[in-house]
Amino acid sequence: MYTSTEPCAMCAGAIYWGNVRRVVYALSEVGLYEIIGPSPDQLLLPSREFFAHSQRKVEVEGPAMELEEEARAVHTGFWK
Repeated sequence: MYTSTEPCAMCAGAIYWGNVRRVVYALSEVGLYEIIGPSPDQLLLPSREFFAHSQRKVEVEGPAMELEEEARAVHTGFWK
């Protein structure tokens, strides 16, 4: 699966139960929170850590630094 932003815990669960074996993302979860700011709903749980506790191997690649600015642009336009 290719995505602009690192999957949140809920999305990581769906990825796990959907039997997706590889995730590639451009913008880290920390980078997203830099754009949108703090939130009481913030749950900082990196996808690598989430998948490390699962029974199936899910390969995680990211952040893809060469695509980070494009990913930031998507969220910057939305949150302003």
